[in-house]
Amino acid sequence: MQRLDFIGATLFISGIMLFGFVHLAIANYVPNMGGWSNPPGKFATARAETMVNVPYFLSIILIIIGLLLIFLKELKAYLNKLYN
Repeated sequence: MQRLDFIGATLFISGIMLFGFVHLAIANYVPNMGGWSNPPGKFATARAETMVNVPYFLSIILIIIGLLLIFLKELKAYLNKLYN
């Protein structure tokens, strides 16, 4: 169980760091934008033009998987404590 905690925390922290770096790249690009269309908006246009869609969604997936691993480990420990 200790290993599952470590893997979940590592995935969660990696996802948070990647998410932050992607937002930093987008924030650095926004002042240089010439224009954007209104339905996707400024953020989505900057994300598409800097080609960080894959890292952006990968970071969200890493965060979710990390949280699930940590949550499932804690849920299993709680259920063991409850039924034993």
